[in-house]
Amino acid sequence: MTRQEGKNRMAKVRKARSAGRSESKPGEAESTRPTPLNFKVSADFRREFKTYAAQHNKKLNQLLYESFAALKAKHAE
Repeated sequence: MTRQEGKNRMAKVRKARSAGRSESKPGEAESTRPTPLNFKVSADFRREFKTYAAQHNKKLNQLLYESFAALKAKHAE
């Protein structure tokens, strides 16, 4: 693949993603399709979060889901 072909292919991928077509499975609901969540944290927090996840054999997104669920349960009214 030439460099230009690679650029053209990436442009098609970006265009498809922006049109709402991603690598989701056929029949997968829009609300369950993974989407990026980007925010900045301190280097110390990032290191601690990643270390905790690794020590407990969890993926980063799994730890985030579980942490948020626990927080919501704690503050449920």
